[in-house]
This record gives sequence, structure tokens and C-alpha cells, in this order.
Amino acid sequence: MSVRAERKDAAEHRKLILRTAESLFDLHGVRGVSMHQIARTAGIGQGTLYRKYAHKGDLCLDIIQDYTQAFVEEVGRYLAKNREKPAEDRLGWVLDMWIDAMEKKSELIMTIQAHHCAESEESRAASFFQSSLYLFMRGRISELLAEIAESRPGPNADPVLTAHALICAMAPVGHFHIKRELGYTKEQMKNHYRRMCYLPVSNANV
Repeated sequence: MSVRAERKDAAEHRKLILRTAESLFDLHGVRGVSMHQIARTAGIGQGTLYRKYAHKGDLCLDIIQDYTQAFVEEVGRYLAKNREKPAEDRLGWVLDMWIDAMEKKSELIMTIQAHHCAESEESRAASFFQSSLYLFMRGRISELLAEIAESRPGPNADPVLTAHALICAMAPVGHFHIKRELGYTKEQMKNHYRRMCYLPVSNANV
């Protein structure tokens, strides 16, 4: 068998594992699914699964990486198709989408963080700030903030620094911590982030 064919087989094998795991997680929750159950449902040996993923946290990380790439592509498509809309509307959509994406995969995200808690805070931060997700979101958010600033008289905050601050505030650890502590709903959190940028808010759950 050629190296190319082997690589294609490996890619298909990975997709099978991830699709199976994600389907089981949706049905039973991340905590309610074992690695043994994932291997059995996917029709592969448990040893094969562990050679690819040392623990559930690694498997969740791979799912989230694919999910993140799809999210980035969706945001990119939206911004490309809606250039004529007011920057405030586009920024509000991006912030809302970020919250929806996190909330949809909250248990996966928390599982990853639990399995990687041994890493130092500095190591985790450095990894995030070098990620394609952070760089993409900082770029798009700062561009929209700069566009909004052009139509607003008076001094405005630096758009790159503001984008960075928003992303830090909306990162999963901070978002879920303050949401639980203060008892906010998802819609209330969306509106609070919108207010930080002086954007229109939804009339529901203000």
C-alpha cells in the first residue's frame, strides 16, 4: 500500500473516531461516555483508540479543533457576504456567534481544560495567543471596531487592544466562571458583551 493511501486511510479512521465520539457525547454527555464505549461503537480496538488518543481530553481537543476551524470559516463567509451592513451589526453577529459556539460545546471545552490543568497558566495562555483562532478573531474584531470608530466623534480606544480585551473576557474560563457566579443567561451575556462595545442589544433578557 502506498504512503498516500495509508495517509488517506488514517484520515478516514480519525474522522470515524471523532464522528462516533461526538455522536455519543451529544447523546450521553462527555462524562457519560467511556473510551471503551467509543472504541466499541466505532468498531475499532481499544488499543488502537488509545494509540491515537491518550485520554478523553485529547480526543475532545481534536473535536474542538475541527469545530473551531468550521467556526472560523463561517465567520469569514459571513463577513465576506455582508460588507455592506453596518459595522455594528456585523460585530454584534460575530460576538453572538462566539457565545453560541462556546455554549454548544461547553462540556467538551471544560473536559479539555480539566485534562490539561497540569500545564502552567503561562503555557496555556501562550498557546492560546499564538493560535489561529485568537489571531483571526483579533484581526476581524479590531477591523470592525476601527470601522465603527470612524463614524464616532471624539477619542476612541485602540481597536487592537479592545479586541484583545474582549477576547480575553470571552475566553471559555472567564465566560463560564462569571456566567455561573452571577447567574446570567446566555442571552444576558450576549447583551452585556454588546454593551461593552456600545452595540444595540436584544430586547429579550436585557
